[in-house]
Amino acid sequence: MAEASKAKVSERKRISPVWIVPAVALLLGMWILIEAYRNQGPEVEISFPTASGIEPGKTKVKVLDVEVGLVERVTIGDDLKSVVVKAQLDKEAEPLLREGTQFWVVTARFGAQGISGFSTILSGGYIQLAPGMGDEGRRVFVGLPEPPVTPAGTPGLKVELVGDKAGSLSGGDPVLHKGYPVGRVESAKLDVATEEMRYSVFIEAEYEELVTGSTRFWNSSGFTFSATADGIQLEAGSLVTLLTGGVSFGQPIGVRAGEPVKDGVSFKLFPDYPSVNREP
Repeated sequence: MAEASKAKVSERKRISPVWIVPAVALLLGMWILIEAYRNQGPEVEISFPTASGIEPGKTKVKVLDVEVGLVERVTIGDDLKSVVVKAQLDKEAEPLLREGTQFWVVTARFGAQGISGFSTILSGGYIQLAPGMGDEGRRVFVGLPEPPVTPAGTPGLKVELVGDKAGSLSGGDPVLHKGYPVGRVESAKLDVATEEMRYSVFIEAEYEELVTGSTRFWNSSGFTFSATADGIQLEAGSLVTLLTGGVSFGQPIGVRAGEPVKDGVSFKLFPDYPSVNREP
């Protein structure tokens, strides 16, 4: 009789409890990486003329004084005439990256309009973001060399003034209605083809209804002399317009308000108020 086969008994290998802790740590680490990737905001690339006021790892990106990002790298541009700033933004800032979005560096500046960015003397400069109104998804931008007179997306009316000579107007000068500031001159440019001065003017939204088809604009800086049968009259603008210049607008005497106007309409810029009433 053949020998009865004997069953072989072998011990089942078990995972040592020592490996449980590293396995849990690995899974936790992978979960943290995945969540960090999912919550990571966009990286933007901004070109500036210089890196003045920008420092990697320190310079922040802000919107309405709220921090939404941080500058990570600053390199020389391919044209060797500019710098390229790469900043990592928070995910919440992604909808702000549109066509027309503006970036500029905020530092302490001294000019005819006064002192701006005074708080950065102690805290350091930062990059300001003003969201545009175009399509979303843009990641490459050209930064402004100076802060804009009117940030992108600001509600209001933009018109063009056409004058014969430059006078004393420049970007940032006030636009007045009955002596009250309701807007500002954004830019001044000489049209080479027509040899005329063209000014871009912004009127704040709550005052844009004051500008109609019969509105007239005139240079309100300096003094105006006029001689009539009643004698010599001297008119002067406010202290601000005397020092820096400015534009006023209103209706000629005896002329009613016209129809509302749209963005981009052009007006003649008269040299002074008496000229407005000579050509009503």
